[in-house]
Amino acid sequence: MKSSSIAILLLFTLQSSGQKFPLTFTNYGKPVAAFAKDTFYSSKIHEITLSSDFTFEFWSRQSISCFTWHHYNGTWKKEKDTLLFSDNYEIVENDTRSTYCKDSRPSFLIGFKTDKNSELRNKAIKIKFVYDYNAHLEDSEKIFTLKTDNTLDIPFKSVPNLSKLAAIKIEYQLDYKEKRYGYLTQNNMINIKNGDIPNLINVEFVENPKKEIVHRTIKGVIKKDTLIIVSTSKAGTTLPDYRGQIEFEDSYTLLK
Repeated sequence: MKSSSIAILLLFTLQSSGQKFPLTFTNYGKPVAAFAKDTFYSSKIHEITLSSDFTFEFWSRQSISCFTWHHYNGTWKKEKDTLLFSDNYEIVENDTRSTYCKDSRPSFLIGFKTDKNSELRNKAIKIKFVYDYNAHLEDSEKIFTLKTDNTLDIPFKSVPNLSKLAAIKIEYQLDYKEKRYGYLTQNNMINIKNGDIPNLINVEFVENPKKEIVHRTIKGVIKKDTLIIVSTSKAGTTLPDYRGQIEFEDSYTLLK
């Protein structure tokens, strides 16, 4: 039997049992925190909705504020006793790379180039000094001018609150439509200082970052009025994929 026929059979089976589409399965889990009158839940998926056109929606609603919500959508089909949820998303190569080393000079020496060694015609670059969060300092920024060799020399004494510096943010107009942003730091978080930034930095702007589509498949099983997610897999890609896995509750109950 073809998968479309199996899916239609699932529709018929569910509808004949008194259920009408769309079907929504829910599980908010236990509250993880409460502030004032607001109750917060985990960042896992809380609602799974199947529509009759074989599309789905996943919702994570951590609180009443929509700023905490996460949403995924795609298509679903039925294979034997398994539901297969499929969606796609794009990942893009980092468009700014940096390497670091140290010497004894009392300044940051930062060199810039593109991965194709194209001319950097724009000599203006915005630099923001990002400070350790615990220092409670306002970040400061300034427009600098690149030298003819596309380097920038920033004396330590000209950096406000150098001892609290956690990262250097760069913003550069590569051409009339392309900007490049990056954080120069070796700390694990850009606003938490764990050590000094090395003073010799080479920055490379990627002119045409690669893009790839990730195909994700999530498997679930329906048992009566309960939906259980059993696995998640992604098609292999050559670019790093920094998106975390979607997290699910142990099971979901059909909302009637």
